[in-house]
Amino acid sequence: MSQSSSAAVYEAIPGGKELLEWFGQVPSFHDAEILDLHLKREGASTLRIHAWNITSKVRNGYFVLEKHAVVEFAIGGIVNLELDDFNHQNAIDELTLSRVKYKESLEVYEVVLEPAYGLAGFIQAIELSVSHRPGNP
Repeated sequence: MSQSSSAAVYEAIPGGKELLEWFGQVPSFHDAEILDLHLKREGASTLRIHAWNITSKVRNGYFVLEKHAVVEFAIGGIVNLELDDFNHQNAIDELTLSRVKYKESLEVYEVVLEPAYGLAGFIQAIELSVSHRPGNP
């Protein structure tokens, strides 16, 4: 998915514009840590992630991280999901948002978690919103 189409999804969901403003770009969530995932049969399920921007600056041999935030996705009306490899760390390589067809008659949001280590998969749902709290967890 291109950054521009991903940006369009963020701009369309509640809280998405504010998240783009905080990070100054579409967040890739590269090396971000999944803090928790709560799946609910009724009401909104939640996915909380500690994320940041990676800069090109290096300090003590490590890239400097800035704009730390705890990002929470509220996911309502889950219609499909596939999740694998949940463990003690759950770092992701990337998180992407898109709109996809579900059973040819319904367009839903899709949250894809590309793994670095641990949790991987996708969640498809009718409703999606995002919020963030600046700082570390």
